[in-house]
Amino acid sequence: MSRLLNALLWSRMQLLRWTNWRQLVAAARHPGRTQSRWLRRHLAHNADTRFGREYDFRTITSYEEFAERVPIQTYETLRPYIEAQEQHGEPTLTADPPVIYAQTSGTSGKPKLIPILQSSLENHRRSQGSQAFIQFSAVPGAYSGRLLPIVSPAVEGTLPSGAAYGSASGHVYKNMPTLARAKYVVPHEVFEIEDYDLKYLTILRLAVPARDITFMASANPSTFLRLLDLLAERRLELLEDITSQHFRHLDELPNSIADVVLPRLRTPEARVAELDSVLRLPAPAFKHVWPELRLLTTWTGGSCRIALSRVVETVPEFTRISELGYLSSEFRGTITIDIERNLGMPTIHENFLEFVERDDWDSGDRRAVTVEHIELGREYYVIVTTDSGLYRYFMNDLVEVTGRFHATPTIKFVRKGRGVTSITGEKLCENQVIEAVQATGDELGQPTDFLLMLADPEESCYRLVIELDLDRTAADQWGRSVERALGEQNLEYAQKRKSGRLRALQIIPVVTGTGELYKRHMLAKGQREGQFKLVALQYAADCTFDFTRASPTQTSVDPT
Repeated sequence: MSRLLNALLWSRMQLLRWTNWRQLVAAARHPGRTQSRWLRRHLAHNADTRFGREYDFRTITSYEEFAERVPIQTYETLRPYIEAQEQHGEPTLTADPPVIYAQTSGTSGKPKLIPILQSSLENHRRSQGSQAFIQFSAVPGAYSGRLLPIVSPAVEGTLPSGAAYGSASGHVYKNMPTLARAKYVVPHEVFEIEDYDLKYLTILRLAVPARDITFMASANPSTFLRLLDLLAERRLELLEDITSQHFRHLDELPNSIADVVLPRLRTPEARVAELDSVLRLPAPAFKHVWPELRLLTTWTGGSCRIALSRVVETVPEFTRISELGYLSSEFRGTITIDIERNLGMPTIHENFLEFVERDDWDSGDRRAVTVEHIELGREYYVIVTTDSGLYRYFMNDLVEVTGRFHATPTIKFVRKGRGVTSITGEKLCENQVIEAVQATGDELGQPTDFLLMLADPEESCYRLVIELDLDRTAADQWGRSVERALGEQNLEYAQKRKSGRLRALQIIPVVTGTGELYKRHMLAKGQREGQFKLVALQYAADCTFDFTRASPTQTSVDPT
């Protein structure tokens, strides 16, 4: 059966080469023309919406007119249109109705609802197909075995209006061709399990017996850390269940999900015998459980680097790590067209993209440029217009131009724009904090799986939360090392510390598992698990989690 599936898969990939890939290349060769055509078509299609009438889409003939007439938007400026469309079915933003909404947290405390149209799902599916072809071609054997993508559920709940909310990735997963679903280890129903630990236990119970997993994917590497931690914690329980061809938590699952899981619990005796050794290890790694793993796809930049560094240590030496791409609830921003160099082509065939150079935006200059005009090595804020009704929408995301694919610049996500703080003019960046903590962890031989730097303007100091068991002496040593690394990267930080305008860095060690509790806290506040991004640097006033309750000790750095 596997040979037949792989033969059919090869045929499918050749079809994608002649459809999706060729279209991608054609778009990349003429980015300006591609974007102009997309914008004209999109404005014409939505000219009779309320938003389209207010800004007279029918008379807009160029990007310049579009940028001059339509102001840059935030979610709050679009919220009345989205809510009217969701609650009353009024075509306020798009002529086509949303089929579902993505719900995520908002800056005002009220959740954001991002419309997802049928065309949005089709775009997502097409991009997934392009990405699959690229991975299939670049990493031999990546798709030869079983596949373990972990996504958010297609439907997560229902709004008061009756409209459903969920995730585009979950919809695509659920509606993949039969060929792809045959290779999935985990059926889509499992992602609908509401209990956090039960869901991951079920994923492990289905995935651990599959020795031939060659591909794993999840947006955030913290998902893989959770699998590793749960695997170590429940390994003997899993071994007992696999040996008895049972799952002790089956009765805790909804009947519809249990019916899907039950037929998949059978494990060949040879694999049971192998797992009898593997699962008796104190901390089984992915390379022990899935020795044929060829490709792991996830976010690799920004704050995700901390979690990913631990994951990389657990996979086989030959496993390739691939960037998932610039992806958010609002839209898919890139397709990783070169795995080796991590080059992400902007989705210019699916969205209209504008860019404002970082320093210009931060100084109040809002003049934007189109994709063909962005320059290598520079950082830009992203403004996007999508087919789902976001118009000139400020993402508060910083991207860097990394290269070129044909005539189109490639970009990578750097960090959220709010990942910059300034108490006395030091303008500390999230990247600087991450690098300082990584350097300290390496220097002291104490890497941490979780960090969060909190800026407190009232106390004129920063507080660094790290998931490590440290006594006061060790915490002092950690603090001095981080301060030194920050000062080397950020001269303003060093000067402000030397002058006393910034008080000593406070180190808050927290017990193991605090990072996971923080993630759950943020999910409870409305963030979706599949799109959760840790903002490793933020203002203390914006953080609603009480880390002091998880801290056995707290110390400030001695300036000497």
